[in-house]
Amino acid sequence: MTDDAHLNVPPFGPTYADPNNVPVTFVNELIVSGFLNGNVNMTLATAHFTPMSDKKVVPDLVVASRLRFDLMCAQQIHAALGRIIEQSTKPAGKAN
Repeated sequence: MTDDAHLNVPPFGPTYADPNNVPVTFVNELIVSGFLNGNVNMTLATAHFTPMSDKKVVPDLVVASRLRFDLMCAQQIHAALGRIIEQSTKPAGKAN
């Protein structure tokens, strides 16, 4: 039996369909966030590295994802990120 506790998924919990095989999108930065008409709106970007004529490389931020969700989902994301950050930043020897 594998230890899936780090995934925060019950061992016999619900399964979710992914008929469109949605890809994973890597992002580096939250570039815009706001709240309108009861929904949280966030735009996330990925850094692309463009070589310039002076041989320097400039990181260009390119929009990678636009998220829109209600307050209940925002609370779930907030709680999950809080847990992940707390567990990932514990001093050595203090991890669970």
